[in-house]
Amino acid sequence: MKKRANLLKKTKAMYHHLPPRLRRPFQNEKNILVALAILLSHNILFAQPAPAGPSAADSFKNIIQGNASDTSKVHAFYWLSRGATLGNTAESVDWGNKGLDLARKIKFSIGQLECLEALSFSYAITSSFEKGFSTAYEQIELSRKYAPVRQVFGINMMGLLYQKLGDDKEALKWAQNAYYHPMLKQADHFSQWSAMFLLAQEHERLNNLDSASHFAQETLDYSKLYFPFQVNWPKMILARINSKLGKYDEAVDYCKQILADSKEYEGFFENEVKNELAQIYFNQGKPDSAQKYATTTLAGATHFKNYLVIMNSSHLLSQIFEKTDPAKAYDFLKISAAAKDTVTNIEKTKQVKLLEIKEKQRVEDLHLARVYARNQLRFYAVIVLLASALVISFILYRNNRNKQKVNLALKDKNDKIEKTVLALNNTQATLLARNAENELLLKEIHHRVKNNLEVVSSLLELQSNQIDDAHTKEAMLASQNRVHSIGIVHQKLYQGENLGAIEMKDYFINLSESILDSFSAHKRVQVECAMSKLSLDIDTAVPLGLIVNELLTNTIKYAFPQGQSGKVQIKLEQGANGNLQMLVSDNGVGKGGTIKGTGFGGQLISLLTRQLGGTMKEDKSNGTHIFFEFKSIRAA
Repeated sequence: MKKRANLLKKTKAMYHHLPPRLRRPFQNEKNILVALAILLSHNILFAQPAPAGPSAADSFKNIIQGNASDTSKVHAFYWLSRGATLGNTAESVDWGNKGLDLARKIKFSIGQLECLEALSFSYAITSSFEKGFSTAYEQIELSRKYAPVRQVFGINMMGLLYQKLGDDKEALKWAQNAYYHPMLKQADHFSQWSAMFLLAQEHERLNNLDSASHFAQETLDYSKLYFPFQVNWPKMILARINSKLGKYDEAVDYCKQILADSKEYEGFFENEVKNELAQIYFNQGKPDSAQKYATTTLAGATHFKNYLVIMNSSHLLSQIFEKTDPAKAYDFLKISAAAKDTVTNIEKTKQVKLLEIKEKQRVEDLHLARVYARNQLRFYAVIVLLASALVISFILYRNNRNKQKVNLALKDKNDKIEKTVLALNNTQATLLARNAENELLLKEIHHRVKNNLEVVSSLLELQSNQIDDAHTKEAMLASQNRVHSIGIVHQKLYQGENLGAIEMKDYFINLSESILDSFSAHKRVQVECAMSKLSLDIDTAVPLGLIVNELLTNTIKYAFPQGQSGKVQIKLEQGANGNLQMLVSDNGVGKGGTIKGTGFGGQLISLLTRQLGGTMKEDKSNGTHIFFEFKSIRAA
């Protein structure tokens, strides 16, 4: 009895720390004991959701099934929903919807806000975008009316939903809105933590590494103060940042800390950490450690059906076994390609869903603007009509009937104009939707062509590793580079804004980096693209890319013998007469005969030059300088 009295005394003291609206259901000594369960579930209320303990969940269910007030039941539904967010999202959504229905029935605004928060979080976790955006929007609107400080939560959910859709730029905007919200410091700790964590994530995903490091460290410090069990999340961001910066030891240390501290219910997250660790070890040149973690990661990703991690881990294993076991490397490459197709289909679905959401938002905005404009027009029209009627009544009463006829005619014309405008708007919306769909399909085609060319290039590389003859191996490498030069064109097409044109300077930079990498010549050969931005159509870009590929390959092989260092310059510009002028020069030994050679490369250069209606000149003074001029090629 004495122990029970002490427990009750402590519970009463803790009870007074509850908000006033939560005290009402516990006004007698018996129900105050229930408050202990609520206080023990404090982490569910103010931190990232973790599975609720059975005793806390049972206490909430007892409140729902007992004689507590409806507002207390709404709170219990909310706590149960938040507690099941990561453990059982279907159950979380069920609890949240029941609480929301009850809150709406009794017109309990704060209860609606709580349940909308829980639902928007669960929908974001499960990528239920349409319901997620709907609940987040409704939560923000209700917050404006009843609890402005809670807007931060809804804004965070908008950013998380856009992140799940893959729109990182839009997600960053919402994250910045949350972090710099004037009432952030008054919000609960979880909303503050979410704002800085989401901002760190988006800066890292967009490679703003200085900003990402700042906000990740801020999130880590905040976690240590309020949520020690959540320090692994910002540590993962810091691991990725250090990996991108080449600080592999620091990255490995963060990953090891996370794995040592991982929770039982964090298997999905732990698998992604191991995937990151495998990639870091591979970059460090530690294939055994990379193989160990990549194998574990692939098994875990297959269990969780995380196709992005399946793609990355199997591709890493194909690289690890490339030289020691080509057959096994090819098997892993096929697994990676299959997963990549699945990821591509998922990304395409996300893009279509994003287009649908943005189109609905745009239509809703247009509708609101049209209603506002129509109301304004009617308001001013009424004023004009009243003024005109007064003037006419004072001047000529007998003209009143004629004026009414004119007004009716004007109204009829206005109605016709409005119908015409509506029809034009509908037609425009249809055309925009079709155009967006066609662009998406065309990008998908270029993406698949690029993927197929990558598979061909990988097959050539695997075959080359089995060949001992130097000349044959050299020919295979040249073929691989030619395939890759075409693949870069299709990559630029599906990544760019203009599906019909290639920006040549950026293309030449990527192409030269790829060729230097294939010959391991980065340290001794410098390639400079001394040209302005110039966009050309694919029929012109592909032949030019193949020409530059052959010339740059030939230069690296012969212009700088015995490991000499040198410089290669590529220029491409369009003259006033519309002709394209291209110069590829080096400061090497000046070996001639490049464009007149009998080898396949020389024949290919001559053939492609004639295909574009061009001419070639070669100058061997102070290195080798090859000048091309192609007649009347129109820039895209």
